[in-house]
Amino acid sequence: MAHYEQTYWWHLGRLRIIETFLKKARGQKRGAKILNIGCGTGGTIDTLEHYGTVDNVDISDEAIAFVKQKGYKNLTKVSDITLPFASKTYDVVGAFDVLEHIEEEVAALEQWKLVLKDDGAIVLTVPAYQWLWSDHDVSLHHKRRYTISRLQKAADAAGLRLERKSYAIVFSLPLIVGFRVLNKILGRKGNAETSYVAVPEFVNKLFTRMLFLEAWTHSHIAFPFGTSVVAILKKK
Repeated sequence: MAHYEQTYWWHLGRLRIIETFLKKARGQKRGAKILNIGCGTGGTIDTLEHYGTVDNVDISDEAIAFVKQKGYKNLTKVSDITLPFASKTYDVVGAFDVLEHIEEEVAALEQWKLVLKDDGAIVLTVPAYQWLWSDHDVSLHHKRRYTISRLQKAADAAGLRLERKSYAIVFSLPLIVGFRVLNKILGRKGNAETSYVAVPEFVNKLFTRMLFLEAWTHSHIAFPFGTSVVAILKKK
C-alpha cells in the first residue's frame, strides 16, 4: 500500500483532489490543528502538514509502527471509534476512505464532530455506489459504499451538514465497469492485490494528469458521478 500511495495514479490523483477540498474548507488560513483519522501508511500526512499540525490515529499496530519508522510523530493507536482527545480541539478532521470500514458510521461521525471546533470542518472521501461492490471491497473489509444521499443521511443523523460534496475520480467509472464486466465474462476473481490494475508507466502518468485536472475542476464545479465521493462536513 505504501508503494502504491507513492506511485499509483489513483492515489496520486485522489490526494490532489483532497487538497482542493482542504483549500475549500480552510480558505487561505494556515496553522490549523488537524486530526488524521486512519493514517494508514502515511500517504496523506505530508499534504496535511502543509496546512498545520497533524495528529495521526489508526487502529492498526502495524500501521502505527510503519508510520513511526518513516519518521512521523504525533501517532496514537486507538482500539475503536472512540477518540482520546478533548472536545473542540481540531480545526480539521480528515478521514480519507475510512468511514466505509466502520460498522457504526453515525457513531463515528459523532466522535469526529465531538473533537471538531465549532467552525471546523470534516473533509472525507468514501467509495461510491453499492452496485460497484466487488471482491476488492470484501478483501479491504468495507462495510458499504456510498452515494451522496447515503452520506447525507448519515451526516444528518450525526448532526452534521454537507457544506460541499461531489463525486470524484470521474473518468475511471466507465473503465472500472468495463473491467469488471470483462472479468465476469472471463470468470476471473479479484482480490486486494489485483484490484490495482497494472498499467504502463505512460498510462499511469496520463491518468495521474487527468486527475490533477479534475482536482482543479473541483474548485469550480461538482460532478454528478464518479467512483468516489468527496465532501466537506460542518456542524449544524
